[in-house]
Amino acid sequence: MRGLIEKDLCLLLQRSRVLFVMIAIGVLLGFSTDGSFVIGYLTMICAILTVGTISYDEFDNGYPFLMTLPITKKTYVVGKYLFCMLGGLTGWLISIIIYIGCMLIKGNPVSVSVFADVFAFIPIMMLIIAVMLPMQLKFGAEKSRIVLAVAVGGIWVVWYLLMRFLPDNASISAIISGADDLTVMMLIVLICIGALAVSYPISLRIMEKKEY
Repeated sequence: MRGLIEKDLCLLLQRSRVLFVMIAIGVLLGFSTDGSFVIGYLTMICAILTVGTISYDEFDNGYPFLMTLPITKKTYVVGKYLFCMLGGLTGWLISIIIYIGCMLIKGNPVSVSVFADVFAFIPIMMLIIAVMLPMQLKFGAEKSRIVLAVAVGGIWVVWYLLMRFLPDNASISAIISGADDLTVMMLIVLICIGALAVSYPISLRIMEKKEY
């Protein structure tokens, strides 16, 4: 497990220029905006980059080589989920440091209320990983982008239709606005944990079906 995470870290560091550019953009966003957008930006970017390490494993018969090592397909999938979660959390922590630093340099007070919103990015990051990992394993780097775009578009269409045709008192937005923040946050966390619980066996099944 440790060796797989070290491998993915080395693969990620090969794109160190991309990471530095993303961090630099995050710093610029921290100075140009007063909100916590930079935190969400870097968290999601780091999560997406870690998921992208799967494309390196596919390159030049990488999977057959990995399967000759003393690891199983289950170990590979578990290691990939752990690495993506650690990568997303690392980006989250770095973005918080950048945000606080920018606020202090600009002389703006760091509002405690902002940190209540900061934790909302963690379940969103979990949801992105839960969706992208099985897609990347199933379709590869190029096709997974197309599938993801179609899926997002389909979700948007369904959401629009629900908002358009449901009565105002039965709409999802009305239900959400009527609930308190803690309830909404707990609901989001449960949905994201449930997404991971569904995503993992799907990814494992996809990996077990691969033949080398």
